Amino acid sequence: MGSRGALGHPRILLERRWLSPDDMWKHLLVPIDFSECATRALGLGVSLAEHSRATVTLVHVSPLPPNLPPDALVTPPGATAPMRIDEYTTRGVRQRLDTIAAPLRDRGLDVRALAVAASSGDVAEELLRVVAEVGADAIVVGTHGRTGLAHLLLGSVAEKVIRRATVPVVTVRSQAPEAQPTREERFAEDELAG
Repeated sequence: MGSRGALGHPRILLERRWLSPDDMWKHLLVPIDFSECATRALGLGVSLAEHSRATVTLVHVSPLPPNLPPDALVTPPGATAPMRIDEYTTRGVRQRLDTIAAPLRDRGLDVRALAVAASSGDVAEELLRVVAEVGADAIVVGTHGRTGLAHLLLGSVAEKVIRRATVPVVTVRSQAPEAQPTREERFAEDELAG
């Protein structure tokens, strides 16, 4: 549980000492999969950023279909020229992230947006690579709270991030439905299927 400092700002107990906003994180990474779960995590990330004057990096990782290199060329529906599959799968995502970031920037927050294509298919691994690349000192991630067989079969990106991260991870649990692949991600999967 947190308490409030002299100015009413929240404080967080970490390693048996209270952190004030000035001691807190300066760069938060918030993975966005466009689910309700990610929206809840974003809300907490924004709140933490407002209180600690932190930069927020929104990131979406688009897994590429297996056995399809990032530089593979595809011709999207309605296009006249082929483009790289990694650029195609992240194009629409960048626009959606910018739409999310715009009102936050209008509120005075320093918000960055990254759309990344993961050729390894390991979303957690790619998120952790981005953490190091942007210099984030904490991650705020949503988790769907799966248990039992569903968790065993489907795994959890949030759990993998928690286990492998070298920075603190704040999780926000939600029972909301999972995110669906973007239109571009579905096209990339269809392209591989032939």
